[in-house]
Amino acid sequence: RVSSDGVRPALPWRTVGPLAVVFAALGILFGAAEVTTVAFADEQGHRAWSGGLLALWALGSLTAGAVTGTIAWRRGPTVRVQIGAAGMALAMAPLYFVDSLAVMGALLLLGGVAIAPTMIASLSLTEERVPPARLTEGMAIMQTGVVAGVAPGATLSGFVVDHHGASAAYLVSLAAGVVAALAARALPRDPRPAEPRRTPVAS
Repeated sequence: RVSSDGVRPALPWRTVGPLAVVFAALGILFGAAEVTTVAFADEQGHRAWSGGLLALWALGSLTAGAVTGTIAWRRGPTVRVQIGAAGMALAMAPLYFVDSLAVMGALLLLGGVAIAPTMIASLSLTEERVPPARLTEGMAIMQTGVVAGVAPGATLSGFVVDHHGASAAYLVSLAAGVVAALAARALPRDPRPAEPRRTPVAS
C-alpha cells in the first residue's frame, strides 16, 4: 500500500533486518530442539516420553505468555527482545550435559519461559517500527523467518544426532540461540519518551 500522499513508505531495515535474523535463528532453534528432544528420549530408552518433554517446553512458553500479557512493561520492546533472545540461548546451554529425563523435563519447562515473551516483544517491536502501510509485509517477513529456519534446524540436528548423539545435537539449538542474541544486540535502541514541558509560572 501507499500512503495518502501517494508515496510508499520505506521499511526500517535497521530494525527489520536484525529482527528477521532473530526470527530465523529462533526457527532453527525450535526445529533443532524438537528433533533432538525426541532423539534424547529414545537414547534414554523412553521414546514415548518425548511428547511429554516437548509439552513441558510448550507449557513454560504458554505460562510465560499469559503472564506477559498482564504486565505493564517499563522497558521498551527492543530491550525485551534482547533479554529474551539471550535467555533462550542460556536455556539451551545446560542441555548438552543432561543425562536424565526428569532433569531434562525441568530444564525444558524453565527454558520454555523465554519463548513467548521473546516472540511477543519481537512482534510488538515490528508493529511499533514498521509503517502501518507496510505492517503486513513486515509481519510476513518475521513469520517467514521462523518457518524458514525450522527445516534447516531439524536437518542439521538430525545429522548431528546420527553422528554424535542427541546431547551434542543440543549444541545446534545453543548456536542458534547465540545468533539470535547477537542479532538482537544489533537492533536500534528504543526511542526515549519525550519529557513533558514545564509551564513557566508567572510571578
